[in-house]
Amino acid sequence: MPSDQHIEREVLRLKSAVEELTLLNELALAASISLDVNQVLDTIVQKSVKAVRAEQGSIMLVTPQQESPLKTLIRKEDFSGAMPGYRVGTHISGWVLKNKQPLIIEDLAKDERFNVSAKEAGDIRTVLCVPIMIRGQLIGVLIMTNKKTGEPFTQNDLRLLSIIAAQSGQLIHNSELQQEAIEKKRLEHQLEMAKEIQHDLVPKSDPQNDFLEIASFFQPADAVGGDYFDYFDLGENKLGVVIADVSGHGPRAALVMTMIKGILHSITHNYYSAEKTLEEINAIVSAIIPADIFVTMQLLVFDLSDHTLSIANAGHNPVLYYVNKYKKCRLVEIRGCALNILADCQYSSEKIALSSGDYILVYTDGINEACNRNEEMFRISGLVKAIEKNEHTSARKIIEYIRMELKDFTGDMPQADDMILIAVKVK
Repeated sequence: MPSDQHIEREVLRLKSAVEELTLLNELALAASISLDVNQVLDTIVQKSVKAVRAEQGSIMLVTPQQESPLKTLIRKEDFSGAMPGYRVGTHISGWVLKNKQPLIIEDLAKDERFNVSAKEAGDIRTVLCVPIMIRGQLIGVLIMTNKKTGEPFTQNDLRLLSIIAAQSGQLIHNSELQQEAIEKKRLEHQLEMAKEIQHDLVPKSDPQNDFLEIASFFQPADAVGGDYFDYFDLGENKLGVVIADVSGHGPRAALVMTMIKGILHSITHNYYSAEKTLEEINAIVSAIIPADIFVTMQLLVFDLSDHTLSIANAGHNPVLYYVNKYKKCRLVEIRGCALNILADCQYSSEKIALSSGDYILVYTDGINEACNRNEEMFRISGLVKAIEKNEHTSARKIIEYIRMELKDFTGDMPQADDMILIAVKVK
């Protein structure tokens, strides 16, 4: 029969095993409840401090960096007792990072491996450090200091903390993956909101009158941009057409364009001239939008009474003007810096007398810079050919023809930028 001592040892062994399993189950359960990495780290430290009966515990996560071999990302600490919290020197945690091995220090003041200050030797008596690994890669260090009993940490403490560290690596990794998924979903939601903002900016229909036939095409790219167009009744039988492009992509560009739309709708109620309108909007946006953002814009004002067109330009693509009399296209290039480059920029305009059969085409650079598999761009020349081949068709058919030409040209290449195209035919 087993002796009483043997039975007692077996009972203690089983009790220890049950305590270890309970601890690991509690750790896994507590970590699974939270999706936040910081809370998972807190849980790991708290459970570790309790398991090895330490006065204080901390966890440090590391990641490779170009400028240095290792860089601390985050550190979580937990301590009990009346003493203030203290930190293990970087030379101690650095030893574990370098050697990727557990470390027990029985008496820090007497350990010749580490040159510590008097304060460190007074605050810290004994230390237990274990590396946290995931798939063979070191991701952090779990550190316990000063056993509450006053004794050094034992090999059993080392074994238990190593088990916790092994499980913690997977818990931290899973938590980071979950947090990345949440962040991705949040960004996707922001992108959808930005797309809705951008879609709401553009008019739902094109104006029509006895003098002009107008058709438009707007196709946003997957990444939200800042392309925008609009129509304005400027009074005195004048129709304004604006096309613009905010630098950059994403919600930031879409929000800036929302501001631009609001400003335009405000100042065009007191329209004076195309160039003065650009000067006024430039002065306003230069005072309120970030300096690293610029906006290209083109304003076309059709006078339905005297059949003329005034064009002012702020760094946007040249207007394509098909002159029916000569059966040729010409580029109307008017100099003018983009909005928010110079606060007091002066703009000019060009006035054109329109005749029946003339075409006006305005567009954003998503059209002329669309690329095919050979990285060749569609270019303005592609638009010129489209107009000259369809001189007798309607504005809507010109738009549809250019869309087909673009599709044939780009093939299966993804659309890199928003596309806006406005065709105006003089009746």
